[in-house]
Amino acid sequence: MGLIQGQVAIVTGGANEVSQGIARRFAREGARVILVDHDEAAAKDAAKGIEGAEGRFVDFATPGAAEGLAKTVADSHGRIDILVNGVHPALKWGRFDAKPVSDFTSAFVEVVASALAMMKAVKPHMLKAGGGRIVNLGSIYGASAQEGVTDAITTDGALAALTRSIGVEWAKDQILVNFLQPGLPDIKVFNDYRAKRDVAYLIDNTAMQRLADPVEDIGGAAMFLVSDEACFIVGHKVFADGGQHLTAAVFEPGADR
Repeated sequence: MGLIQGQVAIVTGGANEVSQGIARRFAREGARVILVDHDEAAAKDAAKGIEGAEGRFVDFATPGAAEGLAKTVADSHGRIDILVNGVHPALKWGRFDAKPVSDFTSAFVEVVASALAMMKAVKPHMLKAGGGRIVNLGSIYGASAQEGVTDAITTDGALAALTRSIGVEWAKDQILVNFLQPGLPDIKVFNDYRAKRDVAYLIDNTAMQRLADPVEDIGGAAMFLVSDEACFIVGHKVFADGGQHLTAAVFEPGADR
């Protein structure tokens, strides 16, 4: 019997490998996982490799889309227990004065607005289930201030504040909200970047001197937060980064200069 056997989990940003890693860990622990993305084909492809998972399309810019998704999932599976807000668009590296305002606007719409919409949409269903767990997925960039990733740092700050605020309001309903900041993951985009540039010294400067495994490291931290083991944890920032935030070694595929 898995730690979340029979529970229903929605994971947004399903086309990215970090969300997929979390979904794989949840499925391994017995959950029925719905991977959600604005790219329907990518969401369905991701779900094919995860036992019992399904991929669904949603356009968060469409009014009522999140509510419609939540209703469809609840109607199909009888409940919603877990939500992971994992939407993270590809970063456009650049100094603040060179970034157009539209970069920040689109980042807020994709990351923060989608998290807001999904949290509102799942709450009634979590109440019917007797409670729930919500994990807002940030990035390591928001742990400090780094050049060239102001949009990611800003959205991380907004997600962290949202987590604290909603955590206070919803804890009495046994809906626990926390904020997970993963370290640099061992995924294709970063491996492609490593093939072009020597970044071994940056990895060596982190405390554990390796990248994060999306399933075991990041998925494991998410699994803890949604399990009964975290039944008294709410509004927290949790780093699954091998100590990367302690040394602030940050590199980004778009940072060639």
